[in-house]
Amino acid sequence: MTTGILIAWWVFLILALAITLIDVCLLGRVVRLSSQISKLTGTTVPAAVGIVRNTDAAGALTETVRLIIALKAKTAKLDPLTAAVVRRLRGK
Repeated sequence: MTTGILIAWWVFLILALAITLIDVCLLGRVVRLSSQISKLTGTTVPAAVGIVRNTDAAGALTETVRLIIALKAKTAKLDPLTAAVVRRLRGK
């Protein structure tokens, strides 16, 4: 083999080793981070369940608002009657 081929072979071998070491470091980081992600998921799942339970009440809140509007309309009809009762009680 010629000297040029040997030099190129060693350069590419060293580059392949460096890339492999970098990949191993990155893979180690992924493994460590995946463990943290697993822990955080375990922490956030109960919070997500609580959020779902709290937002389930939104349907009931809409129904409550509808009932309040109906109640307000019915009590508005009592205003003239109440005024008439007050006038009678005052003797006017």
